Amino acid sequence: MLGTRLATGLTLVVVLLAILIFDERLAPWFPLWFVTSLVVMVLCALELSALLEATTARPSGNTVLGGTIALVLANWAPHVVRQMSIDPGRIVPPTYDPAATIDVMAWPLWTFVAILMAAFLSQSLQFRKPGQTMATIAGTVLAVAYVGLLGSFMIQMRWFDGPYHGLIPLASLVAVAKGSDIGAYTMGRIAGRNKLWPRLSPNKTIEGAIGGLVFGVIGSLAVTAISRFALHAPCLDWMATIGFGLVVAPAAQLGDLMESMIKRDCAVKDASAAVPGFGGVLDVLDSLLFAAPVAYGYWVFFGP
Repeated sequence: MLGTRLATGLTLVVVLLAILIFDERLAPWFPLWFVTSLVVMVLCALELSALLEATTARPSGNTVLGGTIALVLANWAPHVVRQMSIDPGRIVPPTYDPAATIDVMAWPLWTFVAILMAAFLSQSLQFRKPGQTMATIAGTVLAVAYVGLLGSFMIQMRWFDGPYHGLIPLASLVAVAKGSDIGAYTMGRIAGRNKLWPRLSPNKTIEGAIGGLVFGVIGSLAVTAISRFALHAPCLDWMATIGFGLVVAPAAQLGDLMESMIKRDCAVKDASAAVPGFGGVLDVLDSLLFAAPVAYGYWVFFGP
């Protein structure tokens, strides 16, 4: 199981890096990142909707699917609008604006507001008798927010200012979150004795959590070292790099625990069997979904 998990995790990281590096030639449109984000978010939304079917909060599948797609599109909207306002045929790199990383998040936020209102309207048209409507709206909004809104922070990191755009911040996020996953799993298997949160995930241990924190910091340092010495690109300083690992790794572990709570409440072990060694696509992305807003905010305030 551990070998399969490590092999699958490494393969996914290599594929993601290949997509980001090749897509650099197609800035600022990033079509490969768009397709990847759309496919992954839709699969996560479908898995979460299927999980919630086992609870009273049975979401509207069509609204969840449409809302997730709308949020992915909303992340591209400000950059497409900006590019279309420039002379046709001329690609202009984004100019540095300290407020830009905050301003662009208004697009997915307003889109989410529209989805919330649409969920109410859709259920009002289907209303027949009391007892289920509010639960359906709650499940629908939860699914869209959990996948689409949290995922927006990860998607939007691609447009961070820098010579490689958001490649280095994204690589840092993935390295810390997945390094934390691997460290927690490995150290938990090797030295785990004391349960971390048995009501949510009986297999996770305090020793594993410490190992995840250490591996997360190592992942953060590795990306900064590669950025400085191989790519000669601006990145976090060494103290900020350690800080990034120390705040993002716990957020990643919390994301893993929160998805464990969802699965435990739905009485299932994995979101699906789509990814060998991990379970479902949502099982791979759970740590990133919680870590992305933390990483986004950290990079906005402490990034180069």
